[in-house]
Amino acid sequence: MSETSGEVRFQFGQNWKDYSRTVDDEKLRAAIAGLIRLIPDSLDPSGKSFLDIGSGSGLHSVAASRLGFGSITATDYDRNSVEATRLNASRFGAAITSLQDDILKTKLTGHFDVVYSWGVLHHTGDMKKAVRTAAALVRPGGHLILALYRKSPMCGTWRGIKHAYCISPAPIKKVAEIGFFGVMAAAHRIAGKGSGDYADRGMNLYHDAVDWLGGYPYESAAPEDIDELVGPGLSRIQEFNTRPAPIRGVLGTGCAEYVLARTPPKTTFPL
Repeated sequence: MSETSGEVRFQFGQNWKDYSRTVDDEKLRAAIAGLIRLIPDSLDPSGKSFLDIGSGSGLHSVAASRLGFGSITATDYDRNSVEATRLNASRFGAAITSLQDDILKTKLTGHFDVVYSWGVLHHTGDMKKAVRTAAALVRPGGHLILALYRKSPMCGTWRGIKHAYCISPAPIKKVAEIGFFGVMAAAHRIAGKGSGDYADRGMNLYHDAVDWLGGYPYESAAPEDIDELVGPGLSRIQEFNTRPAPIRGVLGTGCAEYVLARTPPKTTFPL
């Protein structure tokens, strides 16, 4: 995301494009494993349609291709993310349609078997509208796979930090990035892990630290908010990482993940 017409937005696409230079088979394997965990056992991807809203580097669209989804559409607000998605689709030989699109004013038509949006819709500036719009794109019998920041006592503080980062000059941003990455790396060492061990969703620790630090606009949701956010017709069938954020969200909250199914319409038979 970028700043347009005075609107403050973090340049997610620039970070994803830079991260894409590090993408390799190992990171793709991590992305595939992360996607498999979220796909219900009852869902056979073969021939199914997959929509990735906020594709970032495109790595998870590529993972969907490797899992056998029949048609894959990847969208992102930021043209740098669209370009990164196209480059990674080409690199890994995946057939992906990559489009620039704003989910709040989407040009998408039709419905999809799986609508996937991981860690994106809370950055749109209107999370409720974004989630409702994404949910409306799920066809009957289809699934919505959603990840949203968990609420914590630090959400208000982080919103201010993120805004301040986004409006700061480049040298200040760089100092903040290095400092926050250092804190995150230290936390990983205390937990008995090195920064090189970090492979969440295929991401590396440095780019994830930058993504968190700059991620503005910023909203969050508690598990009890989800049913209201998605609207009627979808029911939760799985959820992950919904526990409260560690140390009250001081180092960030992370995302809770939700898998929801849209109930097919009831078939009626004439008497």
